[in-house]
Amino acid sequence: MKAAELLNTVLRNDYCSGCGVCTASDGSPFGMQLTGEGRYFPVLTGLENIDGIVCPFAQDTPDETALAGQLYAGAGVHFHEEFGYYRQIYTGHTADESFRLNGSSGGGVTWMAHELLRRNLTDFVVTVGETGPGTPRYAYRIISNPEEIFATAKSRYYPVSLDGVLEQIRRQPGRYTLIGIPCFIKGIRLLQQQEPVFAERIVFTIGIFCGHLKSTHYLSLLAAQFPAHEEDIVSFDFRHKIPGRPANRYGTAIQLKNGRQLVKPNDQLFGTDWGLGLFKLNACDYCDDIIGETADISFGDAWIPPFEKDWKGTNMVVTRHPVIQKLVDEAIGKGDLVWQPARPEQLLQSQAGGFRHRREGLAYRLWLARKKGRWTPRKRVAPRRIHSRKRRKLYRLRMQIREISFASAFYRQPDKLRKQLRPIIRRVEKLYRHSLWTRLRLRIKRLVQKHK
Repeated sequence: MKAAELLNTVLRNDYCSGCGVCTASDGSPFGMQLTGEGRYFPVLTGLENIDGIVCPFAQDTPDETALAGQLYAGAGVHFHEEFGYYRQIYTGHTADESFRLNGSSGGGVTWMAHELLRRNLTDFVVTVGETGPGTPRYAYRIISNPEEIFATAKSRYYPVSLDGVLEQIRRQPGRYTLIGIPCFIKGIRLLQQQEPVFAERIVFTIGIFCGHLKSTHYLSLLAAQFPAHEEDIVSFDFRHKIPGRPANRYGTAIQLKNGRQLVKPNDQLFGTDWGLGLFKLNACDYCDDIIGETADISFGDAWIPPFEKDWKGTNMVVTRHPVIQKLVDEAIGKGDLVWQPARPEQLLQSQAGGFRHRREGLAYRLWLARKKGRWTPRKRVAPRRIHSRKRRKLYRLRMQIREISFASAFYRQPDKLRKQLRPIIRRVEKLYRHSLWTRLRLRIKRLVQKHK
């Protein structure tokens, strides 16, 4: 599409996730900028009439189902109406503890990137790593040494953009494996259709299940709740595993310039409740891909019984590419991967909140936007006013929390931000509370199960 169309639809209505793919088309007039709101956003540096601009939220582009069908449909591939095409689904972890303990979950992403390099199936891995103190703290980088992969392990709840590394891929020949969240991978797939150089050079993609993206202010809010100055923090671990606690009850750890490490469980930190969506990008409320449907392999958390009890972490994995599947089969046979087949219902259960928010919730948000006369991207979910009054209230309150927190000046003042958001959060908590009868019924059920 033309640059002017992107400006008047996606950008004007704030549906940009900051992926930076719009800058990579040949002759693109866009450049990415880290804004005062703590997110990447395109700025126009050339002519608005330039055509061929790519964006994952653009109106007239193939959706994830169509893109994945072009890539993966065929013998040995299944289709599920909720999460698209797949070869196999697994739960499990790496046998090598160094991968598992240094990863956010079961170590699968780090292992896969390391293995592709070690086996010479790829020349480079494009992934997110630390840049050091200052802003931005994280950025995409290109790695060719398998051992350097360990330094990029774990999740980074921080905005990044692909613009710089895509420029390097265009200049430097080679086989690249790119790791990214769903909308980033979709943007890459659209770019590959538009620009043959990226289709030739990006040979594999690794997807990460995604709840939503945060602005830089999320890190600042967490840092402000430690007895240290943000500028003295040299590294940040958003997913610090705590022995003895369930995998989904992890903590946040910071490393200071003096070598000291400080750790706090996330249930002691304000703002870490993912369902509230503090500092969430607006685009994330209009995305319908939770697991990375257009990636060759996707990884998430198996936060379902019995795996959630294991503090070391367990992956939920979806495979799609035949070469990746063969690599996985060999690794399971050799014992390098302790993975077992999982059912589609387990995958849905592990991401139940995400699917509900981006199916039912998305339908309602689209309906609200259309009612106000706002342009919205075309999604695979039809706009509708959902039946449940309680759910309608919940989705509206979440939108308010997102909007207020995103624009708040109190991101380095947790007490003031908590006070600002308290009335809305209390209303959310009230909606989650069960009635007296329901609480009694659940308590009786637990007592019966305990004495069986």
